[in-house]
Amino acid sequence: MPERKKSGTNLLYSMMAEAASYDDAVIMGRGDPDFDTPEHIIAAAKEAMVQNHSDSSPPEGLPELREAIAARVERVNGVAYDPASEIVVTNGGQEALFLMVLTLIGPGDEMIVPEPNYNTYLDSTRFAGGRQIEVDTFPQQNFRADPADVRRNVNERTKALLLVSPNNPAASVISPQDMRDLVQIACDHDLFIISDEIYDLFVYDDVVHTSAAAMPGARERTLTLNALSKAYSMTGWRVGWVTGPAPLMERLRELKAAITGATSIISQYAGIAALTGPQEPVQMMADTYVRRRRAVLQALDEMGIEYGVPEGGQFIFADIGFTGMDSMQFAQRVLTEQHVLVYPGSAFSEARKQYIRMTFLQPEDKLREGLERMKIAMEGIRAELGNGSAS
Repeated sequence: MPERKKSGTNLLYSMMAEAASYDDAVIMGRGDPDFDTPEHIIAAAKEAMVQNHSDSSPPEGLPELREAIAARVERVNGVAYDPASEIVVTNGGQEALFLMVLTLIGPGDEMIVPEPNYNTYLDSTRFAGGRQIEVDTFPQQNFRADPADVRRNVNERTKALLLVSPNNPAASVISPQDMRDLVQIACDHDLFIISDEIYDLFVYDDVVHTSAAAMPGARERTLTLNALSKAYSMTGWRVGWVTGPAPLMERLRELKAAITGATSIISQYAGIAALTGPQEPVQMMADTYVRRRRAVLQALDEMGIEYGVPEGGQFIFADIGFTGMDSMQFAQRVLTEQHVLVYPGSAFSEARKQYIRMTFLQPEDKLREGLERMKIAMEGIRAELGNGSAS
């Protein structure tokens, strides 16, 4: 049998496994926060283990957690939802993603996706029997999608529009005016919207995050994903959520019950503490990311590597095409020679083989060490370029 090509997800996991074999590895690719989960959240989980370990939860989540999510979404995103019928708690953002796609997309349906984008959306769309229609974006516009390009790609098979803002891997943020225009396209063509807002608390340089469902005409056609993993450093706790209008959420709730049932009861109690307890740890992380982001951009400038300015999230999408190497060759070389893990852009989009994704999710001293090692690798590559060889 012919060898099956690795999906973007499998490719990234294989690179993480190799990085784990190096004692001195610097991880600058994976998107997991390096901060500890705040103590008050851990304390709530311990208390739940003692007091509530035998509690049961409906598949859509504990009522108290859904109420806390509703309060958060109304306060931060400006949209009101009924905790009883319009919120479902999930096993992290990954399950939320799959549930949204399976709710809206079936065999033969098409979803418009600005590229580059998070690779699991492609996996889930294929799983549902649908097809992605990619709309290209460019570093000169910081990888923001042009609404006119989106409109040109709508046809009779288009069922949904995917909006990830801040974006993974390109760190773009949809401006308020562009969001209005994109929602208007969905309204004009009766499309559903999948809005991934997991990085909504991390935006930079006075950029404003805008929630799709808050736009006129959007609420009744939009499913929105968010999670505790990034904002509260709770990646391993697996608590996410989907909000949306009751008719769509009824189908999503049925899928959740059939596929996994309720999210861990202990994690749900921890989630209540995260959303209702002190929020200073979130601001501390956001302030730290500002400093780290500045350090990475400065280092890339010194290496002569161009990028789209990251407006939100925890990523930088950088162009290494001038080396003559594709992103997989470049990432593998940096990993093997310098034990620094960056992700190849081809894992997120086949058309982005000249880009790498970097994160700033390491302590600043570790981050600077990784950047210095990258500079050493780049010096070797540039020396080869001077000799007429790039790889």
